[in-house]
Amino acid sequence: MANCNIFIVNGPLFAISISVSYIYVLAAIQFNTFKPSTMTLLKSFLRSTCLLMLLQLYTKSLDAQVSDNQLKQDLLKLEQALVIGIKTHDTTALKNIIANEYQLSVAILDDTLVGPKFLQAVRREQWLPNCFQWSFDSAALTQISVSSWGEVAVFRSLQHFYNLMIGNSQPPFTGALVTDLWLKRDKRWQLVTRLSERLPKK
Repeated sequence: MANCNIFIVNGPLFAISISVSYIYVLAAIQFNTFKPSTMTLLKSFLRSTCLLMLLQLYTKSLDAQVSDNQLKQDLLKLEQALVIGIKTHDTTALKNIIANEYQLSVAILDDTLVGPKFLQAVRREQWLPNCFQWSFDSAALTQISVSSWGEVAVFRSLQHFYNLMIGNSQPPFTGALVTDLWLKRDKRWQLVTRLSERLPKK
């Protein structure tokens, strides 16, 4: 059985051959081209084939689920490290997380506006000094969702900052809907682009 599992997971040609055999057996049953005893064996083979194909799909589904959960945890740790880096003004840590081409785009959501108001994009070299203006007690990430395509991932979350100050004043927002684009390079994830839809205080 162990050998079968190896073929099921790693052998696409096996799946193709199983499908061809499946069609052949169905045709044989339909046209009664075999003796009754042979037909019984073929039906048994057909049932086994179906079970093997279902097992293949189930195994791949489990592998994908485990992989997605692991990716979500990995990116969440990086997002939390990013928040800590901003809070502590740790430039070295931030540079390890964000890519050289990093860019922040900000949209302000307000009920008085017809649509979101977009501010000018901020690049990495501008964003890093701006972090020194931020101070807050803590931050919470909720409503997390992750989508991935190989070495590309999108991390979405609702981020709330408690007792947020920018410079010497309180901003008109304390939370934001954040969409982050991550790329995997040299076996590590880097943040390339962030869209922050800032929510006004209620």
